[in-house]
Amino acid sequence: MNLTRAYEGPSPAMSCGRRHSRSAVGFCRKCTVQTRAFCAVLDDAALAQLEQLHTICDLASEESLFMEGDPATAFFTVLKGAMRLSKLLPDGRRQITGFVLPGEFVGLSAAEVYAHNAEALTDASLCRFSIGDLERIGLENPEMNGRLLAMTNSSLSLAQDHMLLLGRMNALEKTANFLCSLMERTAAADQPVDPLELPMSRADIADYLGLTIETVSRTLTRLKKDNVISLPEHNRVRIDDMAALARLAEG
Repeated sequence: MNLTRAYEGPSPAMSCGRRHSRSAVGFCRKCTVQTRAFCAVLDDAALAQLEQLHTICDLASEESLFMEGDPATAFFTVLKGAMRLSKLLPDGRRQITGFVLPGEFVGLSAAEVYAHNAEALTDASLCRFSIGDLERIGLENPEMNGRLLAMTNSSLSLAQDHMLLLGRMNALEKTANFLCSLMERTAAADQPVDPLELPMSRADIADYLGLTIETVSRTLTRLKKDNVISLPEHNRVRIDDMAALARLAEG
């Protein structure tokens, strides 16, 4: 497994700005990810209540949202952009554990501190709620807790798939699986998939898949040579043969 990229420490602190809205129609109902976020099951009255409690956090690319070990006081939904989750190893190296796309959440922790680092891959905006406010609204709206549980289970399933991917698949299978998963999640976020944008770097992909940067580059080149994908730009991939990619992804 490639864990050679040293972690360079925290980026500058996040910038959070309060944005007021008079009603749910003024913010929540116009939210581009509302139908996919944890609050999708709330009625207008509950949304109006929730709206009074949110804060918008704007991050620049590579800026930190929180660090591993920070007090877990807030919960975030990604509105736009993408986030990278990672853990710091005892020797100072990092392991990327996941990526977060619009409509998905970050910051829900079973402990009193965050279990990983969260950093922006691109310029990003997130909707922030304090854990206390979230718990209070959840008590009043149990259907929201049910949706959060379902989304948490989905995240757990992704993590389990990732463990299988690291332990059982070769480089070609890992890369194909990664592209298929990213394409599915990007489509679910109502983002363009033709071509598919890669908000993460080759180094990020390598750290996530347990490969070297050189192996990731060679594997993408092989997929291109085999006419499975094309690379119109360095950070974009066009899937030319979805069936072939899916077969590779299955191992």
